Amino acid sequence: MEKGQKRAIPFDAGLFLFALGLRLVFLAYWQWKDIGETYGRDLYYQQALAWLGWRPLTWMDATHPPVYTLFITAVLGVFRTENPMPVMLIQCLLSSATCVLVRRLGTRLASERVGRVAALWAAIDLPMIFFVPQLQTETFFIFLETVFFVWLYASLSETKLHAGNAWSLGVFGGASALCRSAFAAYPVFLLLTLARMKELANRKAFFLLVCVGWASPIALWTARNWVLYKKVIPISAQMGWNLYEGFTLDRETVRRHPFEMDAEAKRLGLTDPLDISDHFKKKVFAYVREHPFESAKIVVGKAFLYWRPWVYDPYTPAQRVLMTVYFCALFGFALAGVWISRSDAKAWWPVYGVMLYFTASHAVFATFARYRLPLEPFLCLLGAVGASGLWERWNSPGKPDILRRSHGA
Repeated sequence: MEKGQKRAIPFDAGLFLFALGLRLVFLAYWQWKDIGETYGRDLYYQQALAWLGWRPLTWMDATHPPVYTLFITAVLGVFRTENPMPVMLIQCLLSSATCVLVRRLGTRLASERVGRVAALWAAIDLPMIFFVPQLQTETFFIFLETVFFVWLYASLSETKLHAGNAWSLGVFGGASALCRSAFAAYPVFLLLTLARMKELANRKAFFLLVCVGWASPIALWTARNWVLYKKVIPISAQMGWNLYEGFTLDRETVRRHPFEMDAEAKRLGLTDPLDISDHFKKKVFAYVREHPFESAKIVVGKAFLYWRPWVYDPYTPAQRVLMTVYFCALFGFALAGVWISRSDAKAWWPVYGVMLYFTASHAVFATFARYRLPLEPFLCLLGAVGASGLWERWNSPGKPDILRRSHGA
């Protein structure tokens, strides 16, 4: 074991316990104030109970991607309880482990010091803490996504192609996409990333194996849905709903849309989720054909809204002020990090690629603030570069010396 890796062990242990303590305290506060009733939950928990045979399954269970539901199902099944507390506690552990993974990424991309600052930033990151108790995909997906990028960077550092590793990385990425459907088309941006890094000439076989692996779990889920429903459902049966629900720049319309869409589906006699999805997808496509300029304005506007530093209801006024101040600081330091690391931009392209990818995805699909959560680890990384570089310039004017990458992560 290298010296740097030995030094990292006590830091990682302390970091993990620090992050876990913060998350457990917030979980206790969440339960005490019964905050979950304000924010609600998606269908994952109810579907998990149905898969366990503890509730009747009265709906198509392919309306949502399956991996997060499988996670809840496994946890509740092991503990033999309908109480979601074990899920929340394990999410505290996964979120704390994510901070350790951020340290590894930061060390590989910049330096040991940047890795530690980024990890500490992730440990106190307000959105990452806030979503830990919620039975939504955010915490679980962020963990999977960070594992994927640690794995991706390790694979890109290899000079020799390891076919099994590349295929396994793809399988893991495809499974992650079955946790959060917006991640499904990421290989397109991975291709652009490799081209931008000028790595593509030597990585064609790597990329193809990743794509084959990526398609494998999605193909299995699609085949399962065809057997059960005789319908082609690669990820979920709600893509058209999400497309139409958020295809607007007007906040009041966004609030009304779910209720209006539900009433419209009932009025038309649509009960099959895939039929409902297809109906609203066709409405969006028809609007785009008839109003191409307005549609382009919506897409561009939604891309900007995706990066807004403010949040809407049901957050309280105090929460909105706090989050606006926090996001302004985070974005500011992250932009400084982009500028400071510009001479080493090639190494950062996988990070920039995924940030551009999620921006493009949610410029088309729904653009809620929580859909930016998958980018928090990368913003903490860039924020750490920015904060460390500005600190160095403040104390010793000149070019920051924070980008001496240490690969013993």
